[in-house]
Amino acid sequence: MKTSSLARFLILLAVWGLAAVAAGRVHLLFHLPPYAVPVLIASLTIGLAVAVSRVGWISEAVREISLRQLLVVHVGRFVGFYFLWLHAQGRLPAEFAHRAGWGDIIAAAGALILLFWPEGPGFRRALWIWNIVGLADLFVAVGTAGWLNLTRPGSMIEVAGLPLTLVPLWAVPILMTSHFVIFRRICGEACTTADDAPDPDSQAMAKT
Repeated sequence: MKTSSLARFLILLAVWGLAAVAAGRVHLLFHLPPYAVPVLIASLTIGLAVAVSRVGWISEAVREISLRQLLVVHVGRFVGFYFLWLHAQGRLPAEFAHRAGWGDIIAAAGALILLFWPEGPGFRRALWIWNIVGLADLFVAVGTAGWLNLTRPGSMIEVAGLPLTLVPLWAVPILMTSHFVIFRRICGEACTTADDAPDPDSQAMAKT
């Protein structure tokens, strides 16, 4: 039986997740220079985004995933509550816990609302705004973590071990790429709608 592109893609993500688990078990991020972690996250994100855009079977797989299915993934960002709990335990710096934690909670709540929002122009506008906010939250979280690694070495040690190592090495690249996919779909649909709309100049010429 031939495995579908989507099934192969999900298997690829699962294998990637297992590799991130293995990295967490050996505290890989702890052994890297502070500046290397943001570079690694950016490389993973760019690599996945390019694969989604350029690799045929991966592009086909992602096209099988609906917008609302992509939103379901972001509901998992309620993990922000875990960041806040870790800060309360003294295990994460306040700057990271508050920015990443509350940002993720807002993004997750927005995704949950959009899941039940009826189709229509209002949904598309809300999706566009949510997508910008959700992506900005990820940039802020990665930037804050990188800044803390450089200015306060060891303050983000919790992220080097499990389960948090899954966030930078697996979840963030997938979530960022999903935001890029959503942007492309919104823009693609807008362009298609514009192309399908009648040309006023052509209509005027037809009447003369």
